[in-house]
Amino acid sequence: MPRKVIPVEGIYEREEGSGLWYARFKINGKLVRKSFGRNRAAAVNYVEKARTLRRSGEGIVPETAKRPVLTIPELEVLGGSVTINDLCDDYLKHVQGRPDLFKDQRNPPQRLDLIRAAFGHRPAASVRPWEIEDWLTGVQRRSTRGDGRLTKKAPLKPGTLNRLKAHLSAIYQHGKLRDKVQVNPARDVKQRRMNNGVIRWLKPEEEERLRAALLSHIETKAHLAQYQEPLVRHRLCELDVALGTGMRKGEQYGLKWTDVDFEQRVITLRDTKNGENRLVYMIDDVVAAFELLRELNLGRRAGRNDPAPVGAVFAIGDNKKWWAQALKDAKIENFRWHDLRHTFCSRLAQKGVGLKVIQEAAGHKTISMSARYAHMDQTSLRSALSVLNRPVR
Repeated sequence: MPRKVIPVEGIYEREEGSGLWYARFKINGKLVRKSFGRNRAAAVNYVEKARTLRRSGEGIVPETAKRPVLTIPELEVLGGSVTINDLCDDYLKHVQGRPDLFKDQRNPPQRLDLIRAAFGHRPAASVRPWEIEDWLTGVQRRSTRGDGRLTKKAPLKPGTLNRLKAHLSAIYQHGKLRDKVQVNPARDVKQRRMNNGVIRWLKPEEEERLRAALLSHIETKAHLAQYQEPLVRHRLCELDVALGTGMRKGEQYGLKWTDVDFEQRVITLRDTKNGENRLVYMIDDVVAAFELLRELNLGRRAGRNDPAPVGAVFAIGDNKKWWAQALKDAKIENFRWHDLRHTFCSRLAQKGVGLKVIQEAAGHKTISMSARYAHMDQTSLRSALSVLNRPVR
């Protein structure tokens, strides 16, 4: 008489009596099923190991039967020689080698440095999701003041934390594609919730103070080379272009004179964030700003290690220092250069301009991006609500 087989959850025969055994379990809502032929004991060990690691978190339980179920010691043996530093190096080389695909070449090295500081010498296979979660909760950076000096440590905002997590996930994904790791613990870490409800835009009185602060530099700081009148006039033009076009900072400061058509009053932006070329139409204020910029014809000092590209419109360098100083002098808080783009869209909405026009003017990929400014159109909103009034008798 054949020995009775003790049932085990997740173990079954394809056809009763066939002797061909399968194991199955669920992970992250996905069913994983693997065939073990006549080796029932191997099927039992497989499913029990998967359940144990799923419960304890001390290993990797894949969502496909093509990859093995591995404990942490097994992972360290397989990928113990590959560190987070190695993954960062490979990924950074990939990013810097494809500037056409990765348009942001400035932020990845900074984010990878934060990742290196936390996990750099760790074997990549040993990092667990809870460690990443704890790190994101406590990670801080040193903030820089307008004068370049460091202030006290500041916590990172949810959007920045999400981008850090995305970069950590990206280095693992890149490593998996090259068979250097078999895991990606960052995938199991939840995104931080972002509050995109409040849009910061430049109020008219703030703009007055900002322009006054810039003009005051001509008198109060004229003894300093960086506050000579031509430079201050140049900065006012930079502000006019930003407020009058809504271009992204990278788009504006990457402009070349060949992209500015005075006759047609149009700017051609090439290979934008959305991967497409687009046209920006110039209003009178913007045309005047570009004409003055052409007349000023300012550039960086000779001999610098970072000369401006040939034909650059804004050839004098980054605006970070003068912008921070101007905001401080104008007593404007919680305002970034990118908020000038929000100001451009908000002012259009306040004047009753439709969302489709705002989408085209700002170069938003989808109209849902433009819809964030719909609440600024109080005139149209009040007019629409007026239909609810009771008829006058």
